[in-house]
Amino acid sequence: MARKALDDGRLLQVFSAHPTRALHIMEVLAALDEGPASRRSVTDALDRMVERGLVHAMPGGRYRLPRDQGARVEGRFIQNPRGFGFVEANDGEGDVFIAPNGVLGAMHGDLVEAVARPGGRGREGAVTAVLKRRSPMVPGVLRARPKGSWLEPEDARIRGPIMIEGDVVGRDGQVVVAFIEKWPSHVGEVPMARVTEVLGEPGALATEVRKVTVREGIELPAAGDVLEEVARLPTTVSAEDAVGRVDLRTRPLVTIDPDDARDHDDAVYVVARPDGGWDVTVAIADVSHYVPLGTALDRHAAERGTSVYLPDRAVSMLPQEISGRIASLLPDEDRLAMALEATLTREGTVVEARLMEAVMRSHARLTYGGVARAMGWSDEGPAAPLSDELRAMVTTADQCSATLRARRQRRGSLDFDLPEGRVRFAEDNLTPIDIIQSKRDPGVKRAYALIEDLMLLANEIVAEICVQEGLAAIYRVHGGPQGEAFQRFMAAAQALGHPIDDEAIDSPRMLSDFLRTLRGKPEARVLGMLLLRAMPQARYSEFNTGHRGLAATAYLHFTSPIRRYPDLLVHREVRRWLRDPSKRTDASGLSVAAADCSRLERRAVDVEREVLDLYRCEVARLHLGEVHLATVVGFGSLGVYLDIDDPFLTGLLPLESVAAGSWEADDLGLRLRSSRTGMIFQVGDQLTVEIAEISLARRTITLRLAGEAKESLRRSAPEREKKGKGKGAGKRGPAPRPQVQKRGRKR
Repeated sequence: MARKALDDGRLLQVFSAHPTRALHIMEVLAALDEGPASRRSVTDALDRMVERGLVHAMPGGRYRLPRDQGARVEGRFIQNPRGFGFVEANDGEGDVFIAPNGVLGAMHGDLVEAVARPGGRGREGAVTAVLKRRSPMVPGVLRARPKGSWLEPEDARIRGPIMIEGDVVGRDGQVVVAFIEKWPSHVGEVPMARVTEVLGEPGALATEVRKVTVREGIELPAAGDVLEEVARLPTTVSAEDAVGRVDLRTRPLVTIDPDDARDHDDAVYVVARPDGGWDVTVAIADVSHYVPLGTALDRHAAERGTSVYLPDRAVSMLPQEISGRIASLLPDEDRLAMALEATLTREGTVVEARLMEAVMRSHARLTYGGVARAMGWSDEGPAAPLSDELRAMVTTADQCSATLRARRQRRGSLDFDLPEGRVRFAEDNLTPIDIIQSKRDPGVKRAYALIEDLMLLANEIVAEICVQEGLAAIYRVHGGPQGEAFQRFMAAAQALGHPIDDEAIDSPRMLSDFLRTLRGKPEARVLGMLLLRAMPQARYSEFNTGHRGLAATAYLHFTSPIRRYPDLLVHREVRRWLRDPSKRTDASGLSVAAADCSRLERRAVDVEREVLDLYRCEVARLHLGEVHLATVVGFGSLGVYLDIDDPFLTGLLPLESVAAGSWEADDLGLRLRSSRTGMIFQVGDQLTVEIAEISLARRTITLRLAGEAKESLRRSAPEREKKGKGKGAGKRGPAPRPQVQKRGRKR
């Protein structure tokens, strides 16, 4: 039997059993079931804890917990491959650094309790208990040997190796899924598992995608109690369900969604008023009716936090029986809804708003592409005629949408308009054949904007009601630009010929106007990404602090409860308020719920981005050896990143393939110069490149300069060097790639 390691958490458990008195070293040894031979090692471990303030040394070889024992916090444990980690504390006071010997038996992704004390660079402490284990399913590479087998986890943050027990399924080198059956209880212990699924050979698209979804716990099966509740769900809206609700079934509400939409949670109707304003109705699926607080379905939704949209399928937050059936606003079917009626002036100002529980019926299921074609906004896609009544309603809604958008822009709403990739499949709907830029057609983009503007209006109105009424809601908050990063953005804008006043950091309107001036220009993407990186990520919070990106004093998510858990929480609170305004909700758990929703949203975004990168690699295989025109979008430690428009790919040009020796980046991250040849790459340069190599395992498309591109760079170097002299030139070291990166943690 392996001897347990003397980690901080295990020692703290000993002292926590005697919180008010000092323990002699011999008492500590006895509690640890250790003999006198271990006295030196235990004393050394305690002395290290004394140095970090976790225990207090007393005369006579005694130790005790300090009078200020530090805060007890709960949160998700995030481990670094080097052994240390952080607890994402739910108390809102920042992360807690955990040294390698303070991990206890925690694994990456576990919900843990930790003691936290002020340290030299933020809070630090030790894990004292594992409250809830991460998913037991771990993907990785199987290493099968005659004397034993183990798993090398796909995620380097997961403690490994994971030893395999029982019969070994799969061959050495294959990618498999292991199910952990014995979890570590201390730092030195390794997990034990059995193989439950063979995914295949590394580098295959299906294998790599499945690795991502298993690693992040995206496609876990529903628990038995969830399935039992699903089996009891109704399939139609009963007359009893409609009692007490406002009847909107005769109002011609319609849904407008992407062509491949898997759920429909919002419907709209807009009618013009005689005074030039509009009456707007936004009806949202009443998921809260079918997913009450405290049920197994509620737990299921909370653990997922959001639906995840992969190129070939959606992994829904809720079971299909809810998301695609009884709650989905299907055409010509009675559905329960939380509805908002709003009266707007011709300038888009809200003069009256009313929330209600309703029963409604969608009168048509429209798509963005179909609307764009029918309205004459686009020539792409199949024809989808609209009735005169629907055409008139869409025209009115479009006018209202344009007014709302202009009003937001006047107050300083930011529109980054950054391209997103979308996968096109062959007729089998399985084989990827192209990556295109979504919403690139102006007409389809106009149809998207119509719905987006109405949803933003609804979210903002509900947020203002929640603030005014003091409701216990989760808000969507977003801060303004941050000092150093914004200065970098300003310098880059200046260098690229688009100067911006430094007062813009406090002026949403100035930033909004600046982004509009960039539309259609080659520098728009790079500067848009730099500005995005200069701002904090939007997140969920129990406190309303406004949303800088939308220039809104109050904002929340209300319009997508089928796919977002925060919306479901808001719906429940609005229902409670509509039924009994005098009753108050216990808001003590909102901070934890907000932190969890933010974390799960980041997980979903990361998964969607990584899987899209895999599909990009797979499509790039079809174009191996082809030559394309590409645009330099940034630099990294491995080389130059370039975008190809058709197919829409991002590739890496390794510097070693261009010129040997060191390269120097300017301090703005806009230029890269070879110290040996003088060749210069600059953001925005267009180069002819060949798609040279693909690696799904590394999610990388490798490029090389084609034709005379290298010679052209060499010939133009002297002139470009002369133009580049001045502020920002010559600082050594690679510049960061100007894309949104996963947020790391630095100690």
